[in-house]
Amino acid sequence: MAGAATSGKTVYTKPSDTELVATRVFDAPSHMVFDAHTKAEHLKKWMQGPEGWTMANCEIDLRPGGKWRVVWQDSGEKQFEVSGQYREVDRPDRFVQTERSAPDFPETVHIYEFIEKDGKTTMKWTVQFPSKEIRDNEIATGMTTGMEASYDNLDTVLQES
Repeated sequence: MAGAATSGKTVYTKPSDTELVATRVFDAPSHMVFDAHTKAEHLKKWMQGPEGWTMANCEIDLRPGGKWRVVWQDSGEKQFEVSGQYREVDRPDRFVQTERSAPDFPETVHIYEFIEKDGKTTMKWTVQFPSKEIRDNEIATGMTTGMEASYDNLDTVLQES
């Protein structure tokens, strides 16, 4: 999970017992990468979820205290929802949000940072979990595999923009 981030590859690290950090370089300016993470019309294009699923709903109120909600649906009736609230918004450099994937699942904090250099943007996404056990269980679900596929989609979307 360690190493330097390069375009087209996400590097995952565990800097503490309760954190997961994903770092990836995108070949696009920071405002585009920030908007891709915070505007519904962009999220729907790249954050597809598992194979056979589509984003059925995406609601974003991008301001401190604003809420967000994303719902994926498979080809049948099954749905998966995540939601939260924005704590900080500093376009195009950073935003912080909470996330909960089920009413009985503990809230996590997600810190997104975007650093632009020479037209490329390094994204650092830090997820703070309530415990090591919860972090490790989330990783075991295939979370990083799903995000890698989504970020590969984002690379394509950014190149087409």
